[in-house]
Amino acid sequence: MKYIFIICILVIGSYAKDEGSALYHSCKFCHGYKGERVYMDLVPNLKDMSASEIEAKLILYKKGELDSFGYGSMMKMQMKNIPVDKISELSSYIEKL
Repeated sequence: MKYIFIICILVIGSYAKDEGSALYHSCKFCHGYKGERVYMDLVPNLKDMSASEIEAKLILYKKGELDSFGYGSMMKMQMKNIPVDKISELSSYIEKL
């Protein structure tokens, strides 16, 4: 019985959805489903940025220390619900889009 339980856990774990997708959910409205959108003909797309560059910017937006293109307050509000320890995962997900 315990072997069946272990196998079930492994199978369920292999089908578990990437958390990055859930974290990116609210981002897609401005940045596009694949990070391809140039927002308001001003904010460059995300698909050409590295994960480390994205992570650094998201951390600064979360702290309220970055106001690129005049959307710093909007980005700070978006980052409010994303924990600091999940920013790296979100950045990696965006880079892979």
